[in-house]
Amino acid sequence: MSKNPLLNKPKGPSILKSVDVVRGGASTASMMNKEIKIESQSWTKNSAIKGLKTTSTSNSLSIKGRNFGGGPLKGITSASSAPFEGVQFQEPEGAAPSSSDPIPTMKGGGENDLNFTMDPAPAPNPPQLAARKSVYATDDRTEFPFESKTGLILARKPSVHMALENLGISSMPPAPPSPMRSKSRMGAMMMEGLRDAGAGLSPPRAMDGDADLLQLFGDEEDQSEEGKPGEKFYVVKDMKEVDYLGESTLGDMSVRRELFDPCDNEGVAAGLGGPIEEIAKHEAREAESLLDKLKVPPRWPEGKASRGIFCSRTLSLRSITTIGYDMDYTLVHYNVKAWEGRAYDYGIAQLKSMGYPVDGLKFDPDLVMRGLIMDKEKGNLVKADRFGYVKRAMHGTKMISNRAISEMYGRELVDLRNERRWEFLNTLFSISEAGLYMQMVERLDEGAVPPECGLLDYESLFEVVSKALFKAHVEGRLKDEIISKPEHFVELDPELPLALLDQKEAGKKLLLITNSDYHYTNKMMQFAFDQFLPDGMSWRELFDMVIVSAKKPDFFTLSHPLYEVVTADGLMRPAFKAKPGGLYCGGSALMVEMALGVHGDETLYVGDHIYTDVSLSKLHLRWRTALIIRELEKEVKALAYGREHRAKLIELMNQKEIVGDVFNQLRLALQRRTVGRAAQTPAANSMDGEVLAEYMQKLLVLMGRLDQKIAPMLEADGQFFNPRWGYLSRAGLWDKSHLTRQIEKYADIYTSRVSNFLRYTPFMYFRSQSQLPHVFLDERT
Repeated sequence: MSKNPLLNKPKGPSILKSVDVVRGGASTASMMNKEIKIESQSWTKNSAIKGLKTTSTSNSLSIKGRNFGGGPLKGITSASSAPFEGVQFQEPEGAAPSSSDPIPTMKGGGENDLNFTMDPAPAPNPPQLAARKSVYATDDRTEFPFESKTGLILARKPSVHMALENLGISSMPPAPPSPMRSKSRMGAMMMEGLRDAGAGLSPPRAMDGDADLLQLFGDEEDQSEEGKPGEKFYVVKDMKEVDYLGESTLGDMSVRRELFDPCDNEGVAAGLGGPIEEIAKHEAREAESLLDKLKVPPRWPEGKASRGIFCSRTLSLRSITTIGYDMDYTLVHYNVKAWEGRAYDYGIAQLKSMGYPVDGLKFDPDLVMRGLIMDKEKGNLVKADRFGYVKRAMHGTKMISNRAISEMYGRELVDLRNERRWEFLNTLFSISEAGLYMQMVERLDEGAVPPECGLLDYESLFEVVSKALFKAHVEGRLKDEIISKPEHFVELDPELPLALLDQKEAGKKLLLITNSDYHYTNKMMQFAFDQFLPDGMSWRELFDMVIVSAKKPDFFTLSHPLYEVVTADGLMRPAFKAKPGGLYCGGSALMVEMALGVHGDETLYVGDHIYTDVSLSKLHLRWRTALIIRELEKEVKALAYGREHRAKLIELMNQKEIVGDVFNQLRLALQRRTVGRAAQTPAANSMDGEVLAEYMQKLLVLMGRLDQKIAPMLEADGQFFNPRWGYLSRAGLWDKSHLTRQIEKYADIYTSRVSNFLRYTPFMYFRSQSQLPHVFLDERT
């Protein structure tokens, strides 16, 4: 029998197994020819009947019980096209009407009226109320016509929603559950950790596993804004409320103080008496002590600063209902030397088949790096600061001097809007392409390219190299090789699937949106995920929707034909709209939003490509964004290793600044005295001319020697990351790189790998800082 009650078809008089009375005690349900009866002897305000379907042509339904005032009737539908005529609540036989529990009667309904509740009775004790004219969806926010046979349906569970859609009945997907699950893997781990640590906590009541967590946090299925009676905590579900930083409070957990024991309240209040600054300082120390007892790193994953998540724009994960992920270099990380090196080899083979001189060329992963910019007009690779001024440059494989850079780029700025000239290296996939292009620039300059290849300039040469690499990346040979030997190319991360599992269990809807085809995606995800998921779980069970061959960046701005992948070997059929739980090819971001009932800044998209993943999803959809930059781990370590070198460099530059300031004052005094004007001060005015000139000469020599010392040290700043280009984040001693500016502009948060979310939990509140925070970290702390 199907687990979905809508797919079960009971025959004749029988007990309907699909009926469930939540928190309402024993219940029975039977179907007898013309009438359906449901009885319970212990109804409460939170009782509910869910998932009942009859194939009978009868339209009569009666429900009996006590204390059902406010108890919702949910998930009942009839196969008949006519509406229910006899739906009503009744007291048990022989029972007197209760003064506190009105007996409402409702009429109407129909096969498309699923999941409805009665409008609360306005009078305290009417024996019978007239039928209400409205039915409310379970989120209590939207009113629908009660008498409509084709009213909008709000499904209670994803399985119900999918079943209705398969039956051709339109419905809205369920609202996401609250972040605290009643059967929580993390909850059990926390309780176990507290017991193992011997933390000596004094919770409001003795806790024993998940059942006690349920007493504290409530049932995720029916959690309301205010929480249920008896629950001491509740989760905020109002998206309109914001905190003092302007962030939505959706998903925040609040306490119902009146439900705690008064003695406990008094104790808590007494313990929190005094200046809040001192209390917070003390409690923060206590919290760090608790983390230590739980063996949780207090700040960074694995205690490493390089594994941090850094914030450009304040973001509360609690208010995020949907998280979308890219796959390549995001959920699946490749060994760059192996993956890009093999792509380079295929590109070389393609160019050689076309007659280009490639003999002797070898892949050099350190020749280029993410964040550089190709100048296709001049055949250069440049590093620009945040304003677009070129700070370092390379022609072919040789670095260009500062003087040559000034002559070449002194009067122009890098403008990425001019795509014909400038090509930004957005992702690690660009490494092989840029490296091969710069090597071929040298061959072109040497005159080694034969005439048979045509007349080439630097721009047309880039097109040739780009197409050769595109064939390697897209046309199957490289990916077939990776599928056959994934262990050679993929760097496994056992913690990554668990981070997504935490997010799913916290009620987040998870999406996979990748440009890779279904066959490749399935093989890579199976290899990277399935072996680390619990209880034989597969990667597909993590995601509420999967989109392959998405054609990003157009996926975020245009609408392509949608196809549903219907077989394990990838056969597809046209689809007119996306549905939760589906596996699709193509489509658009708007289709995804409509299918899942989400929009705008309640969605976080995580990817490694600044333009394809992060920029367009933010600009066109207002999604929140997270950028994955694996090189951050190396950069943070390099910043730590280079700290002593940088301190000496800054000290020398400060000394030169002081000497230079003195020299400038003396120069100004000499200038004024030369034209017969008074110097800045009487002492400067009376200073002997020869002494003044001698002192200025001495300072000039000193500054010259300082320059000779500073110049190579400045060139070497960042050598621990890349000897040619320095740090990812900097251009010069103090200024930010063009890459850094792109990160600040488009990425709300950024980190080195998705598994870093595991330490921060799905409820983290990230607060932005004045500068890119990872620049100031010390890996050794």
